[in-house]
Amino acid sequence: MELFHYLHYFSRREVFALAIIAAFLALFFSPVISGDGFGYYAVLEAIGKVGSLNFAEQVRFNEISGKPIVEFNEATGKLVSKYAPGPALFSLPFYTFSLALYQSGAFNVADEFFIGEKGAPLINQMGLTLSALVFIAIALVFSLKTAKKFFPDNSWLLVLAAFFGTPLLWYATADLAYSHAFEAGLMALLVYAILKRPDPRLQGILVGLLAITRYSNALFALPILAFYLVKKRGRDAAKLVLFAAPFALFLMAYFAVQFGSPFSSGYEAGFQSLLPVHLLEVLFDLNRGILWWTPLLVLSVAGLFLFHREEKWLLLSFAGLNLWLYSSWISWHGAWGFGNRFFAILFPVAVIGLGSLLSAKPRLKWLIVACAVWTLALFALFLAATPEFLNVLDLPGLLGYWLGDGRLLGLPARFFGKVSLVRAISLF
Repeated sequence: MELFHYLHYFSRREVFALAIIAAFLALFFSPVISGDGFGYYAVLEAIGKVGSLNFAEQVRFNEISGKPIVEFNEATGKLVSKYAPGPALFSLPFYTFSLALYQSGAFNVADEFFIGEKGAPLINQMGLTLSALVFIAIALVFSLKTAKKFFPDNSWLLVLAAFFGTPLLWYATADLAYSHAFEAGLMALLVYAILKRPDPRLQGILVGLLAITRYSNALFALPILAFYLVKKRGRDAAKLVLFAAPFALFLMAYFAVQFGSPFSSGYEAGFQSLLPVHLLEVLFDLNRGILWWTPLLVLSVAGLFLFHREEKWLLLSFAGLNLWLYSSWISWHGAWGFGNRFFAILFPVAVIGLGSLLSAKPRLKWLIVACAVWTLALFALFLAATPEFLNVLDLPGLLGYWLGDGRLLGLPARFFGKVSLVRAISLF
C-alpha cells in the first residue's frame, strides 16, 4: 500500500513533466567523461581502482584532456589532483560494479576506441556518469516535492521551466561527468531540508556533502548559521556546526595529504580579489553572461523576493554568495561550456523563485516559458555545433554560424546526430 500511495503522490501533470525530462535525459545522455570530468574520474580511479591518492597512473589524463588534471606538488613531493573527492566517493558503488563487469567481459563496447580517446573503457566511465544521473533524479524529484508544497497548481511547470531554462540543462546531458549534477541534487535536498522538512542536523550534513563536492560550497553554511543566531536558536546553530564538522575535518585531512597543508585546496591562486571584479562579465558577457544564455535565472532570483516565507533570505543568500564567489574568481567563465556552469547548482532555488514570481504575477507565465524556450533553443544550436566548430563560443558567433552559408538547413540532421542511440549505433 505504501508503494501504491507513493506512486500517486505526484499529480498526472507532475508525472508528465518528469516523464518529459526523463525522455530528454535519455535522448541526450552522454556516458563518457569530458572536460573537468577527467579530473573527477581521475580521483575516482585512484580511490576505487588503485586505492591510493598518488596519481601517477592518472597522468595520462593530462594529454587526453589537454588540461593539468594531475600536477606535481612540491610540498608533498608527489603527483596530486586538486579536484574535490565528493563525486568520486558518491560514484564508488557504481564504479566498483563497473570494474567487475569489465573484468567479466560484459558490456565491453569498443574498448580500444574509448581507452584511446578517453583513457578508460566505456563501462568504467559510466560508473561516474550514471552516478551523476542519479543526483539529477534527486534534484528533479525533491525540487518537485518542495514546489508541490508551496505552489501545487504550478509545480509541474516550475520544474520543467527551471530544467530547460538553467545551465543544468547542459550539465545533465552533454557534460554529465562534471560536478554540477551532484551539486544540484544535494542543493535540492538542502532546500527541501530548509523549507519542507526543517532539520539543522540534516542541513549540516548536506552542507558538508556540498563542500566535499565543490570546496567553495562550504560558504552556504554561513547564512544558515546566521539565520539561526539571529532567530536566537542557538541549539539549532550548534547542531548545524556539529553535523557539518566531520566533513570539514575530512577535507582538512584530505588537503594535508594532497597539498601538504590542511588549509590549502590547490585553488587559492584563482581568487585574486575579494571583490566581485568580474560581476559585469558574469551577467552580461556574450560568452557566458547569465542574462544572454539563461535569463530565467535572473527572473527566478527576482521572484525570491516575493516568497512568503522568511527562509527566502537563505535562498537569496545562496544565489548572492554564488554570484559574488564566481565574480571574484579569475576563472569566472568556467572555461569552455554552455552558459555559466557554476550556476547550475541554483536549479532548486530557481524553482522556488519562479513559483513565487508566478504566484504574485500570473501574467508573467508567458515570459517564464519564453525564457526557457530561448535557453533550450540555444542548447540545440550549441549541441549541434559541437565538437566540429568549437571556436563558436559567444552568442553572436553561435547565431552567425547557423544563419550563415545555409547551415541552418542542416541543423535538424546535425541535432539528430547527437541523440544518444544514434551516436551509439555509429560506433559499430
